[in-house]
Amino acid sequence: MTTFSRYVLRVFFVQFLLLMLSFTALLQVFDLLSNSIDVLKRSDGSYSGLVLYTLFRLPEIASFLTPFVVLMATLMTLGKLERDNEILAFKASGAPYNSVLLSFLPAVILVGIGHFLLADQVVPRAINAMVARDIYVDRAQSDENSSVFIQDGKSVIEVGAVDKFGAHLKNVHIYTRGEDGLLTTMRTATEAHYHTKGHHWILLGVWTTTIVPDHASQAEYTPQGDWVTALTPAEFSNLIELPQAMTLAKIWSFARSADVGVRPTYFYEAWLHKRVALPISSILMILLAAPVAHSVYRRDRGVAAGMAVGFGLGFLYFVADGLVMSLGETGAVPPVVAAWMPILVFASVGGAWLIRLEGY
Repeated sequence: MTTFSRYVLRVFFVQFLLLMLSFTALLQVFDLLSNSIDVLKRSDGSYSGLVLYTLFRLPEIASFLTPFVVLMATLMTLGKLERDNEILAFKASGAPYNSVLLSFLPAVILVGIGHFLLADQVVPRAINAMVARDIYVDRAQSDENSSVFIQDGKSVIEVGAVDKFGAHLKNVHIYTRGEDGLLTTMRTATEAHYHTKGHHWILLGVWTTTIVPDHASQAEYTPQGDWVTALTPAEFSNLIELPQAMTLAKIWSFARSADVGVRPTYFYEAWLHKRVALPISSILMILLAAPVAHSVYRRDRGVAAGMAVGFGLGFLYFVADGLVMSLGETGAVPPVVAAWMPILVFASVGGAWLIRLEGY
């Protein structure tokens, strides 16, 4: 690593840490203003639950802000180098402008690796910790009109809605097949509750229909019955879990399995590509920040103009990324396009802008 690269690395990380602390604190305040009442209700009015929620929400907020902070830190670092004529001196030695950008690669690669580990390992653990303490404000409940299907031996279970993180099920249908694969018994229950102390399921409002070949079906009603199964609330909770709360291995297993799930496989495939693309998005921010800093500070428009353009580019990228990702989740566009198209488009725009400025 050259002396200039080490210098860029130091300046970049100073800017990155300051911006990350500032934006994370700001977003944390907005998040608490939005969810503090729900958290206090879940923790029976105890402020310790609010403190734990604040701590466990930090990784998710930091992961969300990382690409934007990289963009702003790169922009401010390049602006400083432009203002102090350090880039001019570097280019006067015969080095092209792209060598300045290459000096950012070690810093951005480190941030990209850290961002991937944060999103893939720390964020899921933090969300699971909030779920275990019942302080997680669940904003991703499955659609009321969608059903969850899961296989348990020779039985197929259909659940209309999953609540309380898998411990409470509504509109449960249990289809049991015989050795020949034909349906033999169907049990329908309005609700199913998991008894945590006894580690078993209790069905409420149960209709049991027995299907016998060449005979009329027989139906029997019981107000309550036991459900003998090896399934636990964790299996049902995983099916409606946010992809942000899953590790790469878990997303991979859902994307490659067509047997169970409340969402189609292309939903998980889109998030699988999205998780892999996370480190690349940090490198993209160099291509967005470089032409902005080069053109703004060359014209002596100052820090405010550079920050404003940076905010605009960051906002535009996040809007485009969220829009295309939503299309990928619904299957309107292929998963690969949903995850990689915003990166490729903005990289092309930044690269073309830089080529136009430098003339190479």
